[in-house]
Amino acid sequence: MKFFFFCLAYYRYCHLGGGCTFSQIAALYARLTRPTPNQTAQCPSYPTITPLFRTYSAVDNDHFYTSIPSEVIAAANEGGQYSLEGVAASIFPTQITLSTPLFRLFKGAVTDHAYTTSAVEVDTLEAEGYVLEVEIPGYVYTTQICNSVPLYGLFSVSGQDHFMTSSVILNSTYFFGANYDMSSASTSERAAAIAGGYTDQGIVAYVPARGSVFDAPSC
Repeated sequence: MKFFFFCLAYYRYCHLGGGCTFSQIAALYARLTRPTPNQTAQCPSYPTITPLFRTYSAVDNDHFYTSIPSEVIAAANEGGQYSLEGVAASIFPTQITLSTPLFRLFKGAVTDHAYTTSAVEVDTLEAEGYVLEVEIPGYVYTTQICNSVPLYGLFSVSGQDHFMTSSVILNSTYFFGANYDMSSASTSERAAAIAGGYTDQGIVAYVPARGSVFDAPSC
């Protein structure tokens, strides 16, 4: 229900209102999706959370995730012309207790960004030609604590694209093909991606709250 109100608010104030800045979108998302963690010694309260923006380049068939608005703008102005699709999930902008960095790597030969919390997987990806980037999207959990939710990872072998989703519900065919009913409330991005040829790679991380993908005129 929180995500419905986020979509409604986005449509009213950002789409009909002529546009919103990244800071306004971030504030709106954080206000409507801020989770209530279990009050324990490990989780006394959540600090500030920030949106993990999701962008996509149809030119290069590449998903790019970042919590930094300037990176979204830069990606949009580069040759790949990345478009903002919405918020993949919420993450922590700074490291907190029991959190770990979400590493981002890039392989220029196929124009693909990959994401992981595992140092071992970083080594594996580097052996495959990926380069670890200095900037990281943010911090996440590696176990399901503090009411966190899964952030799933998928990979398209044919398209050479790493994709992450918190399995939000779509309302359009998106890029997984017109044969999939994305208007059904039972159809998630994860299921649609698998049906569209992506391989399920399991859970990349656990995040404070799910995301919401907006697709004009609604999300």
